[in-house]
Amino acid sequence: MVDDSSTDGVRAPTQSYGRQNHLRRRISRETLDLISSLPDVILHDILSFMPTKFAIRTSLLSKRWRHVWCETPSLSFDKCSPESPSLNEILTRYTAPKMVNFHLHTILLNNVPHHINSLFKLVTSRNVENLSLDLWNHVEYKFPDFFYINSSFKQIRLKLSPRDMMAPRCSVSWTSLRKLYLDSSSLSNESMAKILSGCPILEKLKLCFCKALKILDLSKSMRLRTLEINSDTQVPGTLQIVAPYIHCLVLKSPHHLPCVLIDVSSLVEARLNISIESVPKIIKDDILQFMVLKMLEKLQNVEKLTFAGENLLKMLSMAELRGVPFPMFKFKSLTLERVTFRYVIPGIERVLKNSPNIKKLHTKDCYHKQPVYLGDYVNLQAFNLDLCWRSRSGVVWNKSCLDQPR
Repeated sequence: MVDDSSTDGVRAPTQSYGRQNHLRRRISRETLDLISSLPDVILHDILSFMPTKFAIRTSLLSKRWRHVWCETPSLSFDKCSPESPSLNEILTRYTAPKMVNFHLHTILLNNVPHHINSLFKLVTSRNVENLSLDLWNHVEYKFPDFFYINSSFKQIRLKLSPRDMMAPRCSVSWTSLRKLYLDSSSLSNESMAKILSGCPILEKLKLCFCKALKILDLSKSMRLRTLEINSDTQVPGTLQIVAPYIHCLVLKSPHHLPCVLIDVSSLVEARLNISIESVPKIIKDDILQFMVLKMLEKLQNVEKLTFAGENLLKMLSMAELRGVPFPMFKFKSLTLERVTFRYVIPGIERVLKNSPNIKKLHTKDCYHKQPVYLGDYVNLQAFNLDLCWRSRSGVVWNKSCLDQPR
């Protein structure tokens, strides 16, 4: 005899599971119908937040979605070949009259110029505002003249191969450009000057690994407020910067001081993320300390300063131990990131003593560890590290005291 209660106990979960699946499918359909009922302009904005290949897949959902992606204001392609038939078909079906964003990350190609030029013609014809192009792994490419004449560009991001040439033969006219990011471009002083002359309302400039550039004259860029330099040069101070109107300066280099500051008289905020891992033999004794202090002299009027990393502070500590004079500072806020306190205390103390206006001292990711040498440079100083890397006033440096406003 079958126990009905036992049978019901087995069947009940199965029936419940089936009802749950049915409910999920119903909710999913209702959700899809709810989204599909939105106006096209909202759907276009939603699809703009995803790579184009995923936006295209929404055309399989229903007839309502079949052509929605074709008028999205943004196109984004990663690891894509400009000569691929699929990309050409996508661009042929693309019907949006206005393009806000266009991003292309290419893979290794053999016939780049013709296809890239065709892409440029498309995006410029749609008055694209934000252009992002990564052409790192490919044959040499030179930008066509019509690329440099465009009044719709508001932001340009270019990551190029060192072989690529940004050498405009014509006058540059990017009259609406506000942000420019150039990475690994073979950019000469003359080409940079020509580009800047065509960007009258440029507000932010970021240069990464532009090794050929030796002079950056921003004295005519009166609306430029933020400058960021990311350099991997092996020779310190190879780039001279004249930027009398910038308010924010970010310097980053894994090897040396990336530049010499000639004029940054309007500077309000600066962030220094500079390592000095090794020092060429031609740079002896106090030359590097002198260069560091000369840079700080140019930054003495900033209100907010950040030291990101310990090696620059170690140079200041060695300068303090040798009795080298420090400039007076007007910092109101000082931030220390990734700093080893024991070996930078003399430099920090001197900076604080010479900063009568400081109100806040922040720390981030600060810790203690064993000595880290600056190549052969520390050995040249003949310092006894166990004796000299100490606070002369006996202050105990830790987060509890550093985080307190002064």
